[in-house]
Amino acid sequence: MRLKALALAFGLLALQTAAQTATAAAQDLHAYVGAGLRPPVDALIEAFRKETGIAVTAEYGGSGQLLARFAETRTGDLFIPGTTFYTDKLKELDAVADLKVLVVHGPVLAVAPGKAEAIRGFADLAKPGVRVGLGDPQAMALGRTAEDILDKSGQGEAIRRNVTVRAATVKQLALYVLDGNVDAAIIGASEAAQNPGKLSVIAIPPAWYEAEYAPVAVLKTSAAPDAAKRFADFLASDAGLATFQRFGFPPAPKM
Repeated sequence: MRLKALALAFGLLALQTAAQTATAAAQDLHAYVGAGLRPPVDALIEAFRKETGIAVTAEYGGSGQLLARFAETRTGDLFIPGTTFYTDKLKELDAVADLKVLVVHGPVLAVAPGKAEAIRGFADLAKPGVRVGLGDPQAMALGRTAEDILDKSGQGEAIRRNVTVRAATVKQLALYVLDGNVDAAIIGASEAAQNPGKLSVIAIPPAWYEAEYAPVAVLKTSAAPDAAKRFADFLASDAGLATFQRFGFPPAPKM
């Protein structure tokens, strides 16, 4: 009898563990995330998993590419792009269940190692032979912002003639500068903050662009909306925003 009772107890424990595992797996989330946000989001995904047991799989890429993928598949739990431009597009698709604006995603002009003496401002980007990198405006928010900046600089057409590469993600664009494949590029301030001392950074006048704000949207397609909202709340918490700031993304102003 004692052996039977022991076997029954172990059997019940195994069933309970299996049920808990199945429940946790059912809550696992899929998030579309702009590539430039990867360092803080990776850190927050791990912290969230440790706190809740819920795993989040992040699909990183250019926000425009991710939007096209979502529009094609109509699957996923969260969308975390570099700008509200893409969550506005999701609203047009009636795909947003909940939205929070998280952090400021601002640009700087980054100059490659060894080029700081030759490039001291935007006028220098127009000189013959200077290799300029920009984001692809169809693929990422910073690409569109860069076009506005060039227009406001008064040197737009001359600088565009020196553009040798257009990157799909801000991470890729920063690597082009770090590796010396271009002499300068308009990248995210957060990328510069994550590579201290490796790049020369030139501030861009605030009047030349509109600041971008990175949001998190809970998608109506989520199979686990409560867990998805819990992760969105986690990102927007004081601790979540402090993690973003550690990687060079200051909190967005309270609306």
